[in-house]
Amino acid sequence: MKRIVLATLGTALFLSVSSCQKDILEEEPQSVLTPSFLKTQQGVEAGTTGVYSGLRQIYGNDAAFFTTEAGTDQWTTGISASSGLSDYNNNDLTPVNDGSHSFIWTVCYTQINNANGVLQFGPEAQGIAPARLEQLIAQVKLLRAQYYFVLVQDFGDVPLMLSFVDAPTKTIVRAPLADVYTQIIKDLTESLAVIADRPAQPGRVTRATALHLLSKVYLTRATSSAKQANDYTLAAQYAKELIDNQTRYGLGLEADPATVFAEGNENGKEVIFNAQFSSDATFNRIDGFTFGGENIAGFQFRSRYDLLPNMARDINNGRPFARHVPTYYLENSYILRDAAGNALESEGTLRTTDTRYNKWFTTVYRVNSPGANSGSTRAVAGDTAVWYPGRQLSAQKLAQIAARQPIGYRVIQPNQYTTEFFPTLNKFDSRNRTSVNGFSTRPNIIYRLAETYLVAAEANFYLGNLTQARDYINVVRRRAAAAGRTTQMEITTSQVTLDFILDERMRELCGEFTRWYDLKRTGQLLTRIRNTNITPAVRNQGGGVYGSNAAVNIRDFHVLRPIPQTEIDRTSGLITQNPGY
Repeated sequence: MKRIVLATLGTALFLSVSSCQKDILEEEPQSVLTPSFLKTQQGVEAGTTGVYSGLRQIYGNDAAFFTTEAGTDQWTTGISASSGLSDYNNNDLTPVNDGSHSFIWTVCYTQINNANGVLQFGPEAQGIAPARLEQLIAQVKLLRAQYYFVLVQDFGDVPLMLSFVDAPTKTIVRAPLADVYTQIIKDLTESLAVIADRPAQPGRVTRATALHLLSKVYLTRATSSAKQANDYTLAAQYAKELIDNQTRYGLGLEADPATVFAEGNENGKEVIFNAQFSSDATFNRIDGFTFGGENIAGFQFRSRYDLLPNMARDINNGRPFARHVPTYYLENSYILRDAAGNALESEGTLRTTDTRYNKWFTTVYRVNSPGANSGSTRAVAGDTAVWYPGRQLSAQKLAQIAARQPIGYRVIQPNQYTTEFFPTLNKFDSRNRTSVNGFSTRPNIIYRLAETYLVAAEANFYLGNLTQARDYINVVRRRAAAAGRTTQMEITTSQVTLDFILDERMRELCGEFTRWYDLKRTGQLLTRIRNTNITPAVRNQGGGVYGSNAAVNIRDFHVLRPIPQTEIDRTSGLITQNPGY
């Protein structure tokens, strides 16, 4: 008899069936997930693809970014917020109002249940080759581990369900964090033993994914209440195995940071794990208005260029949601500094040694609609319309720009940043969208090899292996160096500190679904958010507002997210709430 454990899933769970395309992992809505269906070849294939489909829900929409990037040292509040996550507003960040985390909870447990169905009934399937079944089981175990990893980082103790659910129940309780981590590691270790080295299709997880995730899980458990004495050793070991054998898995760092996020390279050699999206309307939300599994990554960080003179919204520049505004701390982290923290660049040379800022942030917009927004019909299409110089300019320089012919252009300096106007992270830009407002059609990268180096560096730092940590960091920094500036980008062993590692992760991984977890894992969430030199307080400037009340609002208990009130109510309180909420 099946053990029924999850009340939220009801009696029929939606899943998807593989379209069998060779070039991409797609999902075609077809059926509900039932034990009898899962005992067929089609059912196992469909169930597995269904588990993959949840990645598009938790790595593409508003919730994906508000739960992982908002309320951190990288971003401050934009023109709209969600669930109080940008500023820790205690009226909004509640068990009732935190819709973003309620969504993450529901998606994760829906896909965990799909995974449980495949793992429970798949081995009985008839007509499927044993080798194929083995690979599908290995993939599903890895994906179940990923979903649980998201949950434990957000909520701490969570219900641990390992059996398929096809009817509601109220008898659910939270399992200790240690038990959930044990299961995550068990799933990953078992997957690692048999899973393929390389994906049969883009989007499929591999042995490299398992190695990276194992290293990150051990690194994260090491600072939790479930920590084990050998966590850092194992984190370093698995990261090293992946780095040392990257060619076995067809992996490698791109030579140029710009190539990492070049459109069309989302399945490139640096990518370990991603969520698949495409322009096929049969399988993807692309119209811009039908929500549910949509990809709006490219809109999250886009400022309101369409309100500026001689500019109009277009496909190339994107749909400007302006959800997340870069902090000065993020922007200035790309300035080359010496071991004492003193800037080694100034004026026009700022952020030129480390090329990542100028490659991953849009600071210049080109005229695309002469005369628009009180502009001038003398403006020339393709000429400069707006420039974010990233520094304060002299009055002489500003006058020179204003006098430029045929017309001057708008300059927005750092003291003029607002919720609407700021440099834009462009990692997720999607120029192949079908319309001006259409959703992104690009896959989103979840894990990549550059992060493996930084995980290895962090683990070795905690182990006291500072030289090894330095070497791993320098691999990433050398790749980011301007031509002829590699030596200047390298750091010394004395510079290897937790703060430097966190800042290097920020420079390399900003916007990539990881920052809130990084700050929590390292015990720096409260410290950095409360420091207004890092997390800017609200101020009036540039004709608008910049900053947030995060430093004032954040409380000690915010290192965990609220358990959705619906889950507590459905179980008559058997699922308990996290402290403080």
